[in-house]
Amino acid sequence: MTRMKTFSLILLLLAALSAGAQTAVPSQPVTATVDASKTGPPISPNVYGQFLEQAGNLIYSSLWSEMLNDRKFYYAVTPKPAEEPNTGRRRGFFGRGGARPGQWNPVGPADSVIMDTTYPFVGDHTPLVTLAGSEPRGIRQGGVHFVKGTKYNGRVELAGDSRAKVSINIVWGTNANAVTQTIPLGKLGKEYKKFIFSFKADQSGSAQFEIIATGAGSFHIGAVSLMPADNLDGWKPEEIAVLKSLHSGVYRIPGGNFVSAFEWRNSISNPDKRPPIYDPVWHAVQPNDVGVDEFMTLCKLLDVQPYITVNAGLGDEWSAAQLVQYCNGAVTTPMGKLRAANGHPKPYDVKFWGIGNEMWGITYQYGAMSLDQFEFKNNEFAKAMRKVDPSITLIACGAMPDTMTGSRQSLRLGIDNLMDRYLNSRGSGVTATDTWASVLGTTFQSFIHTNLVPHYLSPEDWTGNLLQHCFNDFDMISEHFYNYGG
Repeated sequence: MTRMKTFSLILLLLAALSAGAQTAVPSQPVTATVDASKTGPPISPNVYGQFLEQAGNLIYSSLWSEMLNDRKFYYAVTPKPAEEPNTGRRRGFFGRGGARPGQWNPVGPADSVIMDTTYPFVGDHTPLVTLAGSEPRGIRQGGVHFVKGTKYNGRVELAGDSRAKVSINIVWGTNANAVTQTIPLGKLGKEYKKFIFSFKADQSGSAQFEIIATGAGSFHIGAVSLMPADNLDGWKPEEIAVLKSLHSGVYRIPGGNFVSAFEWRNSISNPDKRPPIYDPVWHAVQPNDVGVDEFMTLCKLLDVQPYITVNAGLGDEWSAAQLVQYCNGAVTTPMGKLRAANGHPKPYDVKFWGIGNEMWGITYQYGAMSLDQFEFKNNEFAKAMRKVDPSITLIACGAMPDTMTGSRQSLRLGIDNLMDRYLNSRGSGVTATDTWASVLGTTFQSFIHTNLVPHYLSPEDWTGNLLQHCFNDFDMISEHFYNYGG
């Protein structure tokens, strides 16, 4: 636009200025002028970004293409209960409550499948199936949804007796009405071998996915995967298209509370050999299928900058520095060489690096700590990470007084300080024989309400103290603001 336009805006002042006000303020016109020919500097594309956290199976159920649950058998294969109760909850979203989703069940007698700890493919144990001639035996998982005519790709790691004849079965319906599609696999050997299979679904709808065999001897099932063939390096194409349309500038990964117990080295290399782990933050099993390289692929697909948060909860600065080297180091460095061996010779050149997530959240954040401890930890992390790559931008996790109040952390973190100040304010009026009941009276409650918002540069003002004590060991501060009703 090259000409000026004038807009007349009528603003209604509806609220009274005080509880006792009885007369409304009359409406008054306001004229605003916009000169569209005058422009300022471009707005940074990083003003609008996204946040990705492995909260339970959130990423796996929404963005990742894997169709099978517990594909590396963290849980034991057990018979299906005679009747699964309907809890009314969304099953297994955060791993809490309700029946475990996608449970593997034995095909054949219950004792025909045991969890072998002597020859596991990955993790603590692997299903071992004992065969009995022409009787089909193996494992199955129900509730797997297919679309007729759609192509699916899969793989399975198997080891066992060469006399075993193994196949993949897709079964729609039950008993006489069942429709079965069979994909035979090749000959087994004593060592684990990867079998690749592909098929177009004969039917649509929910089905049972089976790995079964006949013959003699036994066989191990190490890991199995199934995805629609149109996946984008494991990501769902429809969801990627939607996310790309948002035109974000940056993605923070891995996000949130999850990172405080995240061991990044479990999330690289062969996905089938990455150990499934129990995530203590969200109380759910994490298969580690979506890891560092998958995050980088996602950012490339969406044309966004990655912003990686390192584990400053239970993690250490050496591990954080190794992650920087894995992402940004040349192939001549130890971690750069490992990245290249994993199929990514070119450095990712990640610019933004966060040190910890909300480490001030003492009532909820995994691995939270006191301010003085985090100041030391932040500085140690910064030195180790910058030693690997001096060009990175480091982001500290701060919290100003209003954040500490709105997130309900100031009272918890500052209660001792408040009590000391209150007792000091009462002077000789408080004796050693006073009970807590006598001290925690209405006067103290009034004192709390007066002093609930921490003072700037008080022990509860994380941002102010980081500026004071860590100024040379970060470049930016991440402010997460929460506010709760009541």
